[in-house]
Amino acid sequence: MRTEKEVLSQFKEWAKRNELIRVAVLTSSRVRPDANIDFLSDYDIELYVSDLSKFKENDDWLETFGSIMVRWPFKPRSTGFKTGCWITRLVLFKDGVRIDFQITDQLEIESDAYDNGYEILIDKDGITKGLAEPTYSEYIINKPSKEEYEVLVNEFWWDAYYVPKYLWRDQLPFAKYMLDYTLRYSFLHKIIDWYIGMQNDWSVETGALGKKFKNYLDAETWAEWEETYVGADIEENWIAFFNITTFFRKMAKQIGKKLGYEYPDQVDKEVMKFCREIKETKKID
Repeated sequence: MRTEKEVLSQFKEWAKRNELIRVAVLTSSRVRPDANIDFLSDYDIELYVSDLSKFKENDDWLETFGSIMVRWPFKPRSTGFKTGCWITRLVLFKDGVRIDFQITDQLEIESDAYDNGYEILIDKDGITKGLAEPTYSEYIINKPSKEEYEVLVNEFWWDAYYVPKYLWRDQLPFAKYMLDYTLRYSFLHKIIDWYIGMQNDWSVETGALGKKFKNYLDAETWAEWEETYVGADIEENWIAFFNITTFFRKMAKQIGKKLGYEYPDQVDKEVMKFCREIKETKKID
């Protein structure tokens, strides 16, 4: 696999020769002073070009950087990366190097556009001269408002009862979706974020999809978190469901107590009572 020096040197030589490329900015983990870089770390590069149509037509230009293993999206298109006109080309090359390109023909850059870190690879027109120094605070966990907290903890209990409903019916796909996607990613991850933020004076970030949770949770709490994961067995999913609700309750109550927000004890108790009744109800053949 090519080294970072080789990858960036190759890219800069190409960008210098290509008149369409006006600015290239390296972002994300490779420009953060606290990042742990390994051989799987991507190169996130934003290109500011004079003619976007050339990059919409085909991917021939990517062949400069090596043989392609796989790419996303399959054809060049906008993926909602930022407001305005951007197209996305995420590319994994056969030697294992991955470069994520975001490309635009907008040649004006807001001064705080790269508050989470950047390195200017190419700037042929001085467009980036006004960029502010990064504060690395873009993804810092913010303390929830009373309303944010109350909405999240109450809506968790609305969605929670779907898991017993579909486990009882032996409809595993729906139950797993509610358990492993809705409850986990829509609610529990946010609660864990708030818990970690609260424990660290609202000064840290946990990364996409909780990838840094293990860095901040103590061993006992992490072990409890692991117990919320399970495979396809119906009975094991019942156990995971009760584990995930217990974990959510524990963290949500601590956050509420610390911030002076009211936890919905009665809703919790009534929903859990109903969930246990569902589990104990025998099916009639």
